[in-house]
Amino acid sequence: MKTKSYILVTPAKNEEDNLPLLAKSVVNQSIRPKLWVIVNDNSMDKTPEIIDELSSEYKWIIGHELKDEVFEYDPTHRYSVVVREGFKVARKIGHERGLPYGFIGLVDADFILERRFFEKVLGEFRREPKLGIASGGVYLLRGKKLVWERTNPNFARGSPRVFRRECFDDIGGYRKFYSPDALSNYMARIKGWKVKQIVSAIAVQMRATQERYGYYKSSIKRGYVNYYLGTPPLSALLWVLYMGIFDSPIKASGFLKGYLEKLVSREDKIDNKWVVELVKTDMSLKSNFLKVLQMIKTGYGRS
Repeated sequence: MKTKSYILVTPAKNEEDNLPLLAKSVVNQSIRPKLWVIVNDNSMDKTPEIIDELSSEYKWIIGHELKDEVFEYDPTHRYSVVVREGFKVARKIGHERGLPYGFIGLVDADFILERRFFEKVLGEFRREPKLGIASGGVYLLRGKKLVWERTNPNFARGSPRVFRRECFDDIGGYRKFYSPDALSNYMARIKGWKVKQIVSAIAVQMRATQERYGYYKSSIKRGYVNYYLGTPPLSALLWVLYMGIFDSPIKASGFLKGYLEKLVSREDKIDNKWVVELVKTDMSLKSNFLKVLQMIKTGYGRS
């Protein structure tokens, strides 16, 4: 059935330790993808060999090499470039092979998915015809316990996430942006689609979202994103105060640095007026104040 079929994309850079674990969890899914494209982004370890071994063993796994010699990884704009390439290749191959699919998935290489992950996510799509983007819940292993990495459940996580095919086309695909996941969430809502996080679909991340590049650098990126999306300065300051008091002074200083850098440089913000209006509503001082109160109460966002 078309509604049970999906194609999958994974960006991978120097993931020789994590990619085999992800691969095992994808191969063991109760509903396997029709096609899985793994994009090797100039890896300097054994990632290419691992991809070759997987594609030799499973015909539905395809490796794709990016050979543009970008060796210093940029955790901001570069990610969207790699993922866009993966989606382009996956959809081209899907068309050439005549593969029926109703959904397009994205999962980073540092995840392990529970066996019924995609079964749960696709089931939610069948129950909600207007659901356009859904992610799983991201969990971290703390000692012997799985702990949910608390984020707003009304927003789909960047990875692992699934797009309904019609929604993906409706929003113009996957954009080049500092935070393509946040932008796609907004674009989907503007087009009348729902987005959500399915916390019961368990995805275990082998490192916390911000650990790979350091909390400071990742927080600078968040500052960039908030500027480009049009978060008002007072709302941005509120987030800085929240992070500094209740979360991490390092994250707060990084966020502030990133936001101020772009504010002082007066770089162009996103020019989609509908996104701008939606961000103004979501990120107004009143709205963010209420969110901060809720976060303090529930612990969302704490590391």
